[in-house]
Amino acid sequence: MKADVDSLVQYIEETHPNPYYRYPKKKFQKDIQQLKNELNTNLNEVDFYLAFMKIISRLDDGHTGIDIPLNSYLKKNPSLLLYEFTLSPQKPYIITGKPYTTIKNEIPKDSEIISINSISSEKIIKDIIALNTGERDEFKAEYGANSFFFYLDYLYHAKGIYNITYKLNGKKQKITVKGVPYQDYEKQRNLKQENSGNEDTTDTENYTLKLIPEKSTAIISFQIFDWDGFSEFCKQAFTEIKDKKIENLIIDIRNNLGGDSDVGDELFQFFMNQPYKQYDRVIGKNSRLIKERIRTHERNGKILTSEDLAILKKAEGIYDTIVYEEIPIRENSLRFNGKMYLLTSAQTFSSAADFAQCFSNYKRGKIIGEETGGLVVSYGDIVSHQLPNTQLPITISSKLYYNVGTKTDDWHGVIPDIKIPAGKALDGALKIIQNQ
Repeated sequence: MKADVDSLVQYIEETHPNPYYRYPKKKFQKDIQQLKNELNTNLNEVDFYLAFMKIISRLDDGHTGIDIPLNSYLKKNPSLLLYEFTLSPQKPYIITGKPYTTIKNEIPKDSEIISINSISSEKIIKDIIALNTGERDEFKAEYGANSFFFYLDYLYHAKGIYNITYKLNGKKQKITVKGVPYQDYEKQRNLKQENSGNEDTTDTENYTLKLIPEKSTAIISFQIFDWDGFSEFCKQAFTEIKDKKIENLIIDIRNNLGGDSDVGDELFQFFMNQPYKQYDRVIGKNSRLIKERIRTHERNGKILTSEDLAILKKAEGIYDTIVYEEIPIRENSLRFNGKMYLLTSAQTFSSAADFAQCFSNYKRGKIIGEETGGLVVSYGDIVSHQLPNTQLPITISSKLYYNVGTKTDDWHGVIPDIKIPAGKALDGALKIIQNQ
């Protein structure tokens, strides 16, 4: 496993444009050496992951890290607390959401968790933040919420019993909840899906449209920027918006972790009224893993571009800067010219945050919600690889992006015009529309 530590450090230093932009190299090297000294040869891959992530998370790069080895963990059929939770680095640290499908609801929704098995919610959040990558603690906490059941069970050895102290309407209460064996949950969920046919599929759609005719308002939710179904959805959605003479459009990217930025470029063609660009410039670093990625694409049938061929010929360690030109507006009979509102949160990350910054820079409408988890100057364009021994999947940033309208030291997210908790952003937008 020490060889895996050395390999990942080598991969990061070869590939990342500047991995030590927040974490001094000498401190990183000292922490890595201490980790190697403490590594036990009998560690399983989950223990190795947890030990390593405490260091990697300090790089503060949401695109550089190791994937949680959940599959090997879940094979042991742990008994889990299967609820959705909202996590925050500030009080209230943990807020209860709804239970997972098929799970009996025992913890009241919207209750504030004070402690679990006598461990304070503040400590739980600090531990989770320390094990997740990202540029902002708000993003690390919210991203960690996706695997809250894992951290709760594995870090604190709950063994299926969860003694919970929570507060609701100003009153503290206690409850003991028994965890659900993961394999039992999977069987119940699969059975429910078989019996309900396609009823649950709308919950996982990448793009959805909702109309509120009485408010002349449309709400488009984008869960991810992906080409699958995108073009057809936009054509249908903006046709309906035009036919219904909708005057207000809300775009919801609060839970959008990113994807293909070209999708964002195409989406802007449906409501931008001037030429635009998402990036001022991008600095890329050529590396061995970048070349391996290109060769893998070629083996999978991709025809290499002139840019790909040029990269293969370049020496490793070379930096290139690409300066972007604005994209002209095309003729589009479905272009929306009404009022717009963009909803953001700490979970708005990567190309979704880039989209929000472009929207803000060209003043296309009001941004409502929280500062984005993704920064307006940030590292990205991940290179994927595997560690040689544990085979754990890793990702490493290969480029530094300067969003449109940014300065060199703008290490912050997109700041909303109206700052309110993400959960209240939609109501906030609808209230503005009602009062205008």
